[in-house]
Amino acid sequence: MMRAPLHGLRLLGLTTGLLVAAVSVCVSPSAADGRRVVLACNDFPPLKIEHPGPDGRQGTDVDAIQEIGRRTGIMFETRFTPWKRGYAEAADGTVDGLCSCSYREDRAPLFHFTDAIGETSVGIFHARHAEIHPIASLADLTHEAQGKVAVVKGYNLEAELEEAKIPHFAVSGDQQALEMLRNDRFDHLYSFRAPIEFIADHDGDHLPYTELRSSPYFICLSKNVPEMAPLVPAINKAIAAMKADGTFDAIQRRYGQTPIN
Repeated sequence: MMRAPLHGLRLLGLTTGLLVAAVSVCVSPSAADGRRVVLACNDFPPLKIEHPGPDGRQGTDVDAIQEIGRRTGIMFETRFTPWKRGYAEAADGTVDGLCSCSYREDRAPLFHFTDAIGETSVGIFHARHAEIHPIASLADLTHEAQGKVAVVKGYNLEAELEEAKIPHFAVSGDQQALEMLRNDRFDHLYSFRAPIEFIADHDGDHLPYTELRSSPYFICLSKNVPEMAPLVPAINKAIAAMKADGTFDAIQRRYGQTPIN
């Protein structure tokens, strides 16, 4: 039997090593076992869009998750459901996680948080007729001079107003809230900035806004699903690469959003 030249064996060994390294980088646990990672998403344009328009845009978070899946080999499935139901199902492990959520101490025992995939702003939208007194915190909304305050049902923002003992009324959705604000049904809307501005910008409308806080948000994977923890390092590596090569900025700009840090 003829022996392969030594340099040929070395080359074969090097090639094999590179192939093994490539497989170890690209193949995630979910890709290896054919398992889909199901993430619950709530309709929250422009971050998550349940019913895309003719342009086919699915939302900044959904686009980012799809790109992370392409780079890691993780087979993500985004499944739309109301926030409260999706949160409950992700917390107990019925689904694998949430497309996105902010960090809170009470969520830490329930979820693994990836690196940030976006920034969210919370504040007050003002009706055009409203006399805007200085607002630095929710406590400033307790003054009668500020007028009527509204909030969209279902988000934790409603609980924040209740905890702060601020009189308010709740409306069923972002579109209704914006229309009522335009029609002077109330003076101020306590809300996330992105969905209201996305709807308003579509109509060529711009309302006064006072930001109260801004914070990062993350892909949140259930700690009640053991297979999720090993995915976090690969996801974070993809997120870092997407920030470095400008992919995240490009996604944000496609939806008229401010690039993340």
